[in-house]
Amino acid sequence: MANKVNLDALIPREDFTVKREGTNAPQKDGISLTDLQRGEFFFASLRKPDFQRETAEWTPARVAGLIRTFIQGDLVPGIILWRNREMVFVIDGSHRLSALIAWVQNDFGDGARSQEFFDHDIPDEQLKSANQTRDLVEAEFGTYQSHRDAAANPSAFGPDVQTRALRFGTLTLQVQWVPTENSVQAERSFIRINQSAAMISSQELELIESRRKPNAITARAIFRRATGHKYWDSFSTERQTEIEAIATDIHRMLFEPHLKYPLSTVDLPPGGAASAAPALRMVFDFINLCVGTPSAEDDSDGVRTMEYLQRCRRVLRLLLSNEPSSLGLHPGVYFYSWTGKQQPILFLTTAALIIDLDQTRQLDSFTRMRGSLEAFLVSNRPLVNQLVRKFGSKASGKIHLRHFYDRVLDAIRSGASLPEMVGIVRSQPEFKYLQPEEQFEEGGQLSFSTNVKSGVAMRTLLASAPKCAICSGFLPRQAMSLDHIQRVADGGSSTAANAQLTHPYCNHGFKEGELARQHRASL
Repeated sequence: MANKVNLDALIPREDFTVKREGTNAPQKDGISLTDLQRGEFFFASLRKPDFQRETAEWTPARVAGLIRTFIQGDLVPGIILWRNREMVFVIDGSHRLSALIAWVQNDFGDGARSQEFFDHDIPDEQLKSANQTRDLVEAEFGTYQSHRDAAANPSAFGPDVQTRALRFGTLTLQVQWVPTENSVQAERSFIRINQSAAMISSQELELIESRRKPNAITARAIFRRATGHKYWDSFSTERQTEIEAIATDIHRMLFEPHLKYPLSTVDLPPGGAASAAPALRMVFDFINLCVGTPSAEDDSDGVRTMEYLQRCRRVLRLLLSNEPSSLGLHPGVYFYSWTGKQQPILFLTTAALIIDLDQTRQLDSFTRMRGSLEAFLVSNRPLVNQLVRKFGSKASGKIHLRHFYDRVLDAIRSGASLPEMVGIVRSQPEFKYLQPEEQFEEGGQLSFSTNVKSGVAMRTLLASAPKCAICSGFLPRQAMSLDHIQRVADGGSSTAANAQLTHPYCNHGFKEGELARQHRASL
């Protein structure tokens, strides 16, 4: 998958409804390159709606291609703006305008504005995309500054740069204006314009419409690691600090260690890559799972947002952490496909299952079965792959996948062997289409594809991954606990010979349970 260029910092966000003192001055018909320089009056007035999704959907080649098209004088579709007093909002064309700003200001996601926006903590993948874009641009037609210098000192540059520099004074990006002073009408224009181009999905529309509600504020705080536009900046300073601290902690739990392809390890982040397109929606859906029925009211003081963050952290700690309550679910077993791709539907369905088991006090029962469950999931990867492929991210897919897990757990409870479990599941009418013999094949190339490399790494490294000494489930790096084989209370020593690796829950929450007693009795 091609890297995307994050240009989200270049045009600040602002609440659509904000109005400040000023006049509705005459509107210009076009934007020149000099208008986009840092410190210019027009650039200082530019804003994006606070509900605008991240300007991070274009590849390096597409960003470079837009700049090339513009400076060659070829047709670039105009942008649509709306004036709210002294501020100018971009209704349509944020990526086009941001690409030109990136070139003018030499900021392809790693420059001065981006560093400030992301609190000087820019992910490696974003830096890589920025460098790729800059290399493409400079190799083909050079920097904006070199053209500025050529205008001032032509003899120091070649004829191509001189010619382009002279032409820049007449190049403009055409502008249309939304003819209204009403912010509600302007917002409707934004949605209508983007939907007509099939750019806003129903899921994205939900995020736009709920942007002031605690679940959306929570999602954006987690997704961006509390950097970027602060949707919570109307709350008290103390509340903002609390929100940012917990959101940063949750982001770390979800998206670290950083995901790199092809895989060379099964130390994987449960949420995949934070830069992946579905990540924000996955976080939003996860929040809704954690809180049950989200509030329909806007959050005016941050109390609900804090509550939602705390609930999310609790569930994440239960899923995968070193907290005593953690089940320590291995991401490679529960959240990833057999080609090493994180699947939001797997993460969300597993989270929903564990939340239900926790609420009905069945975590001990799950722990007794998890060794068999994980052995089944790892040895029957094609079945899960077919389920995901059939339904994708549809809501019906989560229901179908949950039924699948429930049937597998029922088979384990009945005492079925691994081969028998496949037959039991497929005997259900809704699962007759599953083909256990399906094999993953991707060949015919001169070299191994990323999917093949990652799939082999997953299969090989999981086979040799450590397992919990109590429940026999896979042990992820993020959730290992050192347990006494013989309890100290029973005379056990704290020596290496009396130590074993377990999940935190198996060690702390389940240690006095039936399975632990059976384990000790077998020694």
